[in-house]
Amino acid sequence: MRLALVSVLLSSLASVTVAEDTSKCPTGFAQYGNSCYWFSNVGGSFPEARSYCQFFRSHLVRITSKEEDDFVTHKAKQIGREFWLGATDCITEGEFRWEGGVPLNYTNWCPEQPNNDGGDKPHHCLMLWKRCGYRWNDLECDAELYFICERRVAGCCCSN
Repeated sequence: MRLALVSVLLSSLASVTVAEDTSKCPTGFAQYGNSCYWFSNVGGSFPEARSYCQFFRSHLVRITSKEEDDFVTHKAKQIGREFWLGATDCITEGEFRWEGGVPLNYTNWCPEQPNNDGGDKPHHCLMLWKRCGYRWNDLECDAELYFICERRVAGCCCSN
């Protein structure tokens, strides 16, 4: 993991803790629906971004609806950066899945994407592409981008 990423991780550790009221998101996370989202202020490769999110008991964002996509896109536009999302096609080329193998039931691909057009480096990881109005694009996983972590609201939503 890059030194800058480790430095930010350590310096932000104190600020990303669960608040006493467990119905809220940790400090620094924004709530939408039943999830909390953290838009990173540091870049990293896809694997680094995934590890960073896991450290904070979260995962790279999984966008499952137009409404959630609108929320994430709005925040990304305010920040003005490109971000990793939590899907790859590393298992089966051309078949993107969220972390954990969950199929994408909603997509917002930029036209003619995904195209795996990476020359020497195949494009296996999903990102929000600023140049295409923050629609989705495939990119080589070792590119350095900002990222979005997601976790459930603490104390929310029992699963049966």
